[in-house]
Amino acid sequence: MSFNIISESDRRIPRRKIIELLSLIEEEEEPPASGVNIVFTRDPQIKKLNKLYRGMDKPTDVLSFNIDDEAGEDAVLGEIYISTDTAAVNAQKFGRTFHQEILILCCHGFLHLLGYDHIRDKDHAKMQAKEKRYLEMIGL
Repeated sequence: MSFNIISESDRRIPRRKIIELLSLIEEEEEPPASGVNIVFTRDPQIKKLNKLYRGMDKPTDVLSFNIDDEAGEDAVLGEIYISTDTAAVNAQKFGRTFHQEILILCCHGFLHLLGYDHIRDKDHAKMQAKEKRYLEMIGL
């Protein structure tokens, strides 16, 4: 699988660690498509996406969008958008480093692309357990 990291932010992104994490998840979960785009952006841009696709007129930390449902050599599973502004605020709020927060958001966003959700309590517990497992596997 290819992971295309695009940064529209001025913050340093832990690219190697992101690839390590997402590759580990890919090995375990075996997604049907061969590509994921991870876009690091700022609050104004993610706020526009959040309003357009979720009807929420405020920034958020991470959004995931599935693209191709069919498997194939050129299929793109989806895109993950992460606001580095909100990630920085959340890192401080939760007592984590910026890079730790970015890895948590990448894991969370990728699991959403793979079909995991956290709307119902049982689904939330399952997704949270997956996140914890994968993050522990990379030493987080």
